[in-house]
Amino acid sequence: MATVSEFKIDLLISPKPELRNPEGETILQDLLLRNNFDYVTSVSVSKVIQLIVKAENLEDAKNKALIICDELRLYNPLVSSCTIRGTE
Repeated sequence: MATVSEFKIDLLISPKPELRNPEGETILQDLLLRNNFDYVTSVSVSKVIQLIVKAENLEDAKNKALIICDELRLYNPLVSSCTIRGTE
């Protein structure tokens, strides 16, 4: 029987690069540039959903997280991308 462990999985949901990111634009214009942080040229805001997943290994945990994303539509694939990262 395989050993089951818990893995911390981060789902990084980011807007697709070709689409506008109004939150990032606001942070850039209203906070950074207004306060002379003119060395910042772009800001993109994403969200992270953290899961603790029971699985046999890290790849299995990532696959389970992907199933959750797809079945529950945690993000809209038309406007966002989802990167799955994990650690033991």
